[in-house]
Amino acid sequence: MKRRVRSLLATATGVAVLFGGAGLTTTSAYAAQHARTTGPDFMGDVSASAYVPVQGEAGASVTLKLRDPATVRRVTGVIAAPGKPDRPVTFDFERDAVITGKWTIGERDPAGRWKLTVNVVRQTTQVNDFTVKVAGKQRITSASVTPDPVALVRGKDVKVLVESTIEGSGMVSAKLVSDKGSQYYDLGNLALEPGGRHRGTAYFGDDSTAGAWTLEIYATRGGEVLKGVSPFTVKAAAQGASGKAGARVTIGAAKKVRKGAYFKVYGRAYRGAKPYANKKLKIHFKAKGGSTYKLVAFVRTNRSGRYAKSLKAGADGYFRVTSPGTRATRAALSPQRLVDVR
Repeated sequence: MKRRVRSLLATATGVAVLFGGAGLTTTSAYAAQHARTTGPDFMGDVSASAYVPVQGEAGASVTLKLRDPATVRRVTGVIAAPGKPDRPVTFDFERDAVITGKWTIGERDPAGRWKLTVNVVRQTTQVNDFTVKVAGKQRITSASVTPDPVALVRGKDVKVLVESTIEGSGMVSAKLVSDKGSQYYDLGNLALEPGGRHRGTAYFGDDSTAGAWTLEIYATRGGEVLKGVSPFTVKAAAQGASGKAGARVTIGAAKKVRKGAYFKVYGRAYRGAKPYANKKLKIHFKAKGGSTYKLVAFVRTNRSGRYAKSLKAGADGYFRVTSPGTRATRAALSPQRLVDVR
C-alpha cells in the first residue's frame, strides 16, 4: 500500500526542516559530468560536480588539465548562470597540470547550462570558455512498504519490501522504525534497480513490536540529506511469538575499490545480545542495476561473533550477509552495502 511521503531536509548539523506536500519541488538528477573544453590552454576532459541545493548553499567544483603549467603565472575565472551576473571561481593553481575551481550555488539559482570563463595568464592572458551543466534539486517523490499492514506469523519471518523513487541523489538508505519503542530494521543502501526505483528488503520476526511503524528514507548528495517519512502498521501474530532467540548481522566494506583489487566484507553476528560464535554465514552480491542476489561466498564467525572475507572487485554492486535460522534462533539479514568499483 502506497502512503503519502512527508519530506524533510536534514543538514550536515542534523537540523531538520519540514516541507509540506507529497515531495520536494525539485528537478533533474545529479552526477559528475564530462565535456571537452574549447579553450586552447587546456587538454583532455573537463569534469564538474554541481547541483542546486534544496536549502542554503552548496559547493560546486570543476577540474581541468592545463597545457604547459610551468609557463602559467595565474589562473582566474568567473561563472554565470542563465540570466544571472558573473560570480568568481577560485582556482587552486600551484603550477600543477590538474587544477580545480570552486564556487557556490544557492537554492534560488537555476539548473541548466552555466557559462564558465577561465583566464590563463602566461606572457599574455588567454580567455577560455566552456559550459558546465548544473543539476537541479534532489527530491523524494514516493516511498512504500509492502505489505501494509505487516501481519506477523508465529515461527516465521515475514518479508517486507521497501520501494522509493528519488531524483538527484547520490546515495539512498532506509530504516523501518517502531513508533512505540527502540526496535528498528536497518536496510542500509537501497539498491537502484531497473525502472529507476530504489529497493530494499527486511524480514520481520514474530516478536516484532506490533502497532505503528515509520519508514524513514534518507537521500544524500554532497553534504545535503533529505529525509522522507511514511507510516505503516505491524499486526501481532495470531498465536503469539514463538520464543526463538533473535539474531542480527552487521556489515562493512570499502565504499570505493579499484577493479581487480581485493577488499574485505566484514562485520559481526549476534544471537540475542551476545556474540554469535562459530556461525556459518552467507555473503550475497547483486550487480548495480540488477534485480537478483547471488551467493558468492561463505564465512564463519569467530568466538567474538566477528567475520571477514576477502573478495575480488569486479563490478559495482550491493553486498549483504545472511545468518540462516535454526530451530532455536531466527534468521538474520544484514543491511545492504554498496561498493563502487572504479
